[in-house]
Amino acid sequence: MQVSYSQDEQKFRDEVRAWLKENTPDEIIAQTLGGSTLDPELQKKYHKILAEKGWIGPAFPKELGGAGFGEMEQFIFNYEYSVSGAPRLKTQLMSVGMIGPLLLQFGTKEQQERFIPDMLSGETIWCQGFSEPNAGSDLASLKTKAELDGDELVLYGQKTWISIADHADWMFTLVRTDSSGRKQQGITFLLVDLKSPGVTVRPIEALTDHAPFCEIFFDNVRVPVANIVGKMHDGWNIAKALMQHERLNAFPIGELVYAVETVRKNAEKTKFRGKPLIEDPVFRRKYSLLEIDCQALLDTFFMLISQLKTGTAPGPQTSFLKVYGGELYQRVMDLDHEAIGSYGMSWYNEEFGNDVHQATMGMINSRSLTIWGGSSEIQRTIIATQVLNLPRK
Repeated sequence: MQVSYSQDEQKFRDEVRAWLKENTPDEIIAQTLGGSTLDPELQKKYHKILAEKGWIGPAFPKELGGAGFGEMEQFIFNYEYSVSGAPRLKTQLMSVGMIGPLLLQFGTKEQQERFIPDMLSGETIWCQGFSEPNAGSDLASLKTKAELDGDELVLYGQKTWISIADHADWMFTLVRTDSSGRKQQGITFLLVDLKSPGVTVRPIEALTDHAPFCEIFFDNVRVPVANIVGKMHDGWNIAKALMQHERLNAFPIGELVYAVETVRKNAEKTKFRGKPLIEDPVFRRKYSLLEIDCQALLDTFFMLISQLKTGTAPGPQTSFLKVYGGELYQRVMDLDHEAIGSYGMSWYNEEFGNDVHQATMGMINSRSLTIWGGSSEIQRTIIATQVLNLPRK
């Protein structure tokens, strides 16, 4: 897939590509495909490598520790980063990709100066606390409450399916502060120190023999009112803005291109009827369709980036990226596992090396892509009602 750049943009791309090739450790690339298989300690290690270069926060101003890139520079960096095989860091996704941009948009100057430098340097790790046992896709049904007590909020309740909470220092979350109106009203967006008394973090063991998620319990946890983002009871609007930032960053097109290229390489190694699998007409057709669909997603990214250049914040159109990108990534992972074939029954193979582990974990982890951050059904409703302006029935 080719992307057209100006001479200056091409020079910047070459600089990014050369630096990533020289500074991305092999041990990190070996765990990249499938995303969440990367060890948390390796995530922290590479986060610091990027931070020392000044490239951990492409969109953040330099005075706060970011790279200060323009919109096109951000796209070039993110694209080349993903194509290189460098990992999508959860330490970066939650902080730099989500809460950081939200604080730049809605946070006070004190909140920006207090939280952003440490999240960029990697000194503090953030997690997202939205889902609850009975409030997942229907997020507005959340039950976790916070009651005002002077200049503090007293928090109690439970959150679940929280990624990297067992490694995080802070959490951004939604809590119920008023139950008198509609369920979307009376919600407050809050920043919580996970070292506070009354916080219990419990990892959730997965079938893949690791704990990618946690549940968190709050027992009369006291949080300063100064940690509210935006206005009290207006958290639903803040959360919608956050989800738009998340969906714009949720499926980097470069990561999909890298995954598609991995499928091709694995299909070249696998033999089918005495020839490489990639030469089989049926398999080749499946692979070609993935290339075409990835190009369509790239074109959609360019459309949204052109809007950002005018100063327009990401809107409900980002749901296209979430639903299309998530389902496309699942198809890529399924075809990669098909290319690996029976070798995928093991974690390692002499011919494929760690690729069999990547293929299996990538296929397993991709199942969640159409659920987290708003299911595909929710995204299609957003597209229908807020982009196409179709009436609700």
